[in-house]
Amino acid sequence: MKGESASDHGPAAEPVLPSFRDPSRLGPVRRVLFYGKNMSRTRCTGALVDGLRQHGVEVRWRNLATLRRWFGASMSTKIARAEFRLFKPDVVFVFFRDLPPLLASEFGRDARVVVWCEEALEVLDGSIVDYFALADLVCMSNPSRFAWLRERGLDNMAFLMSGFSPRYHGPAAPAAPERDVAFIGGPGRRGQRAAFLAEISRRFSTDVFGRHWDRWSQFHPELRVHSPVDNRGYAKVCATSRIVLGVNEVNDDLYYFSNRTFLTLACGAFHLTHYVPRLEDVFRNEEHLVWYRDEDEAIDKIEQWLRRDSDRARIAAGGHAEVMQHHQYYHRIARILQWLQTGQPAKEPLAAALEESVRRSARHPATGS
Repeated sequence: MKGESASDHGPAAEPVLPSFRDPSRLGPVRRVLFYGKNMSRTRCTGALVDGLRQHGVEVRWRNLATLRRWFGASMSTKIARAEFRLFKPDVVFVFFRDLPPLLASEFGRDARVVVWCEEALEVLDGSIVDYFALADLVCMSNPSRFAWLRERGLDNMAFLMSGFSPRYHGPAAPAAPERDVAFIGGPGRRGQRAAFLAEISRRFSTDVFGRHWDRWSQFHPELRVHSPVDNRGYAKVCATSRIVLGVNEVNDDLYYFSNRTFLTLACGAFHLTHYVPRLEDVFRNEEHLVWYRDEDEAIDKIEQWLRRDSDRARIAAGGHAEVMQHHQYYHRIARILQWLQTGQPAKEPLAAALEESVRRSARHPATGS
């Protein structure tokens, strides 16, 4: 089934309402103090900072983990407090838990706090609720967790998917294929990807790039495992692979999938990825990428699509164009800045689609094709 892409929905017509507990905290954003670790493969933090700067925001990016290594915990906290006082940010932007709760609470008295969370949040506990409660706005890419969080009193969540920045991820120079299939990532928290990729490796020329494969390689010697790649290496793998495979950590949550999807399409590769409920609202099957539902279907589709060079190139080009137009972090930041200034729409298009999907899934499992 070729479903409607979420990016095809028109602008929201509903009135804009303040979403924060204190509407007086709404206003323009000029200065942002950003806290997050550096990420060599995904470049998520750097891409978010880049998106803020593209919108004309003055940003200072700090990695507290690095400051603690250099100066110790006590001194790094003093440095952070001093910089906050001198810089006077409008917003403190935190990549998930990269700012201690004590500082998030202190800074939130004089600045708005935004938490960005791309985690699946498979395990939810009170500490997450307590941390999210410190924020004016929590941007989450797994909306299936919203109901649990709302039951515990939170009303500050917004659904925003991951993304990419062309500054870090884009197509490498064309090159001759070096393999049939590539996978970029780890074996999964439970090693669930190892047996699957080993079976693919027995049938097709396959290379795996990522951390934490040592334990599993001894059980699956047919796996050709390589070191992790940075963003430039990611683009090179995409350019030299006929198929770049997607295997999510979680495949059953509405709209939630790995940021590998955006990075792979940004790098111009043909992406074969695991279906998640309502993926058809974001991408079109066989137009932007191709999806499978189980391991047997994945193997069948690899065999099928390896014979179709021109169709793979067409789909890869379509996927690249789609993410360039709709799925950069620049686009995500634009929404955040608007929400911080004027409040969230009462019901924006994708949120409305999400609510309908939740109601539909309660009646019967969501499916796509």
